[in-house]
Amino acid sequence: MSTFVMGCCRAYRRIARAFPHQYRAICGDGLEQLGEDLVPRVWQQQGVVGLIRLFGDLALRLPCEHFSTWADRLREATMADDFFEGTWRARQSEASLWKVDRPAPQQAYLRFEPTDTGYLMVAYGVVNGEACAERPQAIIADGRRRPLLDLSGRPIPGVPAGAMTFGSRPDPQTLELGSEVDGQVLGAGRYKVSADGKTLTVTNEGSGPKGPFEVVMVLERVVPDPYRA
Repeated sequence: MSTFVMGCCRAYRRIARAFPHQYRAICGDGLEQLGEDLVPRVWQQQGVVGLIRLFGDLALRLPCEHFSTWADRLREATMADDFFEGTWRARQSEASLWKVDRPAPQQAYLRFEPTDTGYLMVAYGVVNGEACAERPQAIIADGRRRPLLDLSGRPIPGVPAGAMTFGSRPDPQTLELGSEVDGQVLGAGRYKVSADGKTLTVTNEGSGPKGPFEVVMVLERVVPDPYRA
């Protein structure tokens, strides 16, 4: 391989490393390896004209990817799409309350992913120094009552047979959820996003296998969202 071609390969790698972190996290080392593979072949088949086109395409793509990353962050910061969508991180505050017969988490996160019928809510965090996650929950806030089942339509261990779940959305920034069986309340939750869209207050209370429980958490929106490609 000639010195000129080797220099072109190095230049391609340097430009590839200038792409946004999110883009490179998806591509891995593929973009840099692409230069190693393409530059010699383009030089052999198309000469200088081919190399100009190759580097031209890369140079045009670079600002486009940076602009796309910036636009995604701006959209998340301004809450242009949805009040709940995204990842939320619990913060320690006087407003928080933990009255459950199990250890309080050292870290707690909620993630809301939009679906055709509402949201998929995932809760995870760290308890006693170990990572843990709760069962994903489908949220359909249309006021209708439905059997309380898992995402596959099967009964949930520990949930009484015949339990029903329901949800409503009094306003765009509030979700209210509940579950009951034979007229007895199993749980009730309220999720309220602040007016500026930066904090989420969660209130859950009810009766579980180990007795009554009550949880109040204040969470902050994580920006940029770590799960957004």
